[in-house]
Amino acid sequence: MLTSALAALVVATAAPRPFTVDDLVALPRVGAPELSPDGARVAFTVGRLDRAGDKISSALYVVPAAGGVRRQLTDRDERISSPRFSPDGKRLAFVSTRGGAPQAHVVDLASGEIRPVSDLPGGVSELLWAPDGASLLVTADVDPRCGADAACAARAEDEAKGKPRLATRLLFRHWNEWRERLRTHVLRVPLDGGAPADLTPGDRDAPPAVRGGVDDLAVSPDGKTLYFTSVADPLEAASTNADVFAVPLAGGEARRVTSGPGWDASPRPSPDGSRIAWLSQARGGYESDRFRVMVAGTDGKDARDLTAGTELSASDLHWARGGAALRFAALTSGYHELYEVDVRSGKIAKLAGTPALGGRPRVNVQSVSYSADGTRAAALVDGISAPPEVAVLEGAPGKARWAERTRLAADALAGVARPMLRPLEAISKDGTKVFGWIVLPAGHRDGERHPAAVLVHGGPQGAWNDAWTSRWNAMLYAARGYAVVLPNPRGSTGYGQAYVDAVSRDWGGKPYEDLMALVDAAIALGTVDGERMCAAGASYGGYMVHWLNGQTDRFRCLVSHAGIFDLEAFFYRTEELWFPEWEFGGTPFEQPGDYQKFSPSRFVQRWHTPTLVSVGELDYRTGVDQGYAAFTALQRRGIPSKLLAFPDEGHWVSKPKNARVFYDVVLGWLDEHIGPAANLSAKAR
Repeated sequence: MLTSALAALVVATAAPRPFTVDDLVALPRVGAPELSPDGARVAFTVGRLDRAGDKISSALYVVPAAGGVRRQLTDRDERISSPRFSPDGKRLAFVSTRGGAPQAHVVDLASGEIRPVSDLPGGVSELLWAPDGASLLVTADVDPRCGADAACAARAEDEAKGKPRLATRLLFRHWNEWRERLRTHVLRVPLDGGAPADLTPGDRDAPPAVRGGVDDLAVSPDGKTLYFTSVADPLEAASTNADVFAVPLAGGEARRVTSGPGWDASPRPSPDGSRIAWLSQARGGYESDRFRVMVAGTDGKDARDLTAGTELSASDLHWARGGAALRFAALTSGYHELYEVDVRSGKIAKLAGTPALGGRPRVNVQSVSYSADGTRAAALVDGISAPPEVAVLEGAPGKARWAERTRLAADALAGVARPMLRPLEAISKDGTKVFGWIVLPAGHRDGERHPAAVLVHGGPQGAWNDAWTSRWNAMLYAARGYAVVLPNPRGSTGYGQAYVDAVSRDWGGKPYEDLMALVDAAIALGTVDGERMCAAGASYGGYMVHWLNGQTDRFRCLVSHAGIFDLEAFFYRTEELWFPEWEFGGTPFEQPGDYQKFSPSRFVQRWHTPTLVSVGELDYRTGVDQGYAAFTALQRRGIPSKLLAFPDEGHWVSKPKNARVFYDVVLGWLDEHIGPAANLSAKAR
């Protein structure tokens, strides 16, 4: 029998093994870091696959911010989210499914005692504390006729059961759920057992169910005023005009604070309560405009843009230095990083210096939480081959350092081979420099060419960053022996707003040319076998896959998940109408030009490439019929093709059992067409 020391030596010296789908699905999922008000502790959740391998259960932990042993606070079969420290730091509120519907719970950190504090018919989504610690503010879906009246809500639910749905407005459904009679409201839930109160009553979402959340809520330091975001336009499905409102926490009429034409959100009252900061998009109708950091008096007048003259698009806003500065996150060239802007001078400084973490010059951060005074931050840090872990940032701007406080996912991947990540640049057809990444299999040697998986991101205003993702995980493709090309063509975020804007009204134009230029650049590096390539993507990426089929024969196979096939039909099928109206210059019945010009359905006669089509039958964003139509076109053309349909998924494939099937089918499709066996077959022919 091996001694423990010898066994450890064997493990340490064993050759790294390839990353597998089972590894991906079983990884601990570290999430939702929350820093205590004094900055001394970090709360976070960890999701783990259950023994049956069918679902994820999660537990709540706390760990000293300075480092130390983590403490587990829950151990049930439940899903936990939104941990929030009480103002005095002695309790943690969180949302749990332990009783069925998600409800608010509170744990006493000294005793470990947990008690439920909400019992709302539809459950709650997110929460925050009132400043006095005597109540929670929760977001919940309610019938606007009932508000916080539980008896009324129960009657309304009973009346609706078994009856046909009746909609009288758009946005009656969203992503994968029907919302024809529900609105998201903010409810104040007293911890002494008193009746909840609806603070944002009426037939509108406040905060918005579509783009909003707990970040769109804040309470004034004196505890008297709730700030929230809402869309007042009557046709919400075609509007991105959200504004910040204020309402007395005791209840009453709401007043409008902001009045810009775009999305005004994330209100943040200053520590002394005399000012308010928020994030604002200048252009109405455009969901991907740059978010500016604005500051004004609490009436919203004489607002100043603190990020004017920069390309930074801000998120995760928080006051610091006693109200002298604001901190925020922004994406630049593949990394979300933290910045601080001086309120008086407008001077902006990056917070983290180099090396950022583990010798890496830059580190990607997400889900940022701050101490009450803004001097310490906690966040999830990750990379393209490094799943998220909790880390803490300390230090002055430019000198601050990240320090990891968990290594749960990292330990689970001990012994797994990691791929190589390299930046990729190219000059597009019109002379514009474009960007991306290439991920090479572990053990790649100079001069070695690999078959390539070209993955096209969604959005189109999105990006491949040096960040972890479970949806299109580059490590899985690299572990299979593929070079993974991750193009960031025009439309991608993190390279300036003009770069983002360039995709609108040109979906199949310059972005297609950019993508092909980046593919050529990868081939020119000597790492990609240009004769063995497959392109894959979802949403806009799925659209581009269908577009590629009608424009080029350079790929041996294609994979489209939730892809758009017919743009005009997409407009009438999707829920967020502001998106196609901006992207294609209006509605198809008023401005049909771009819908027709860039619709893949117009080029089916040119299709030749074998294609795998994947859909979620609950997808209300792109619509399952788009996938069915593309598969019909492929079959009718006699092109080798497959249809993979998930009855219980929406726009994403999120359930563990379905993720296994998705990756098995997709990777099998690539292996069939560009893998070693496919190459031998081609040589034999």
